[in-house]
Amino acid sequence: RALLALGPARSRLPEPVPVPVRPYRADPLRRRPGPAPADPGDLRAAARRFGRLGEASGVPVWRLWPSPEQLREAEAEEREWDPPLREVEAVLEQREREEARRRKERAELVSRSLAAMPARVAAWRRDREAARERARADAARRQRLLAEAGLGALPRPGTPARGSARAQELLEDLEKQRRREEKRRRRQERE
Repeated sequence: RALLALGPARSRLPEPVPVPVRPYRADPLRRRPGPAPADPGDLRAAARRFGRLGEASGVPVWRLWPSPEQLREAEAEEREWDPPLREVEAVLEQREREEARRRKERAELVSRSLAAMPARVAAWRRDREAARERARADAARRQRLLAEAGLGALPRPGTPARGSARAQELLEDLEKQRRREEKRRRRQERE
């Protein structure tokens, strides 16, 4: 019942477009009466006129051909933008050879680096162990100097704390004295 209340079913097709009584035909091109216009200096305009009117344009055909200089320029531009297939193939082969050479050099570098890696790792471990040994020796020397200065054990009343400025000055003085003694000993060994 609801559908009937809406009215008659409409067609989903668009309304037909009326066909014109007479199909459209454009008027033919009319040439201007009288002689053809004089040959223009512009070659593009002359070529257009010759293309439109043919021999009736009065444009001599030989003028439409490019001069030898223009032809050479056009050929050079064509070679630049569209080179012969052999040249393109030669350039591509050269690029491929260059890429293969680069890949080979890279592979050789990687293999040399991998071959040298165990020696480098061993040297790095030796250096790290030497640095740790130096740090341990330095810490032991500081402890010895602190013990000589009476700062090695727990702080006693009347002695400066380890981190105080006075303790640092004392350590620096002891270090200078030790270096002097070391220098003197080396000098005596040389003599």
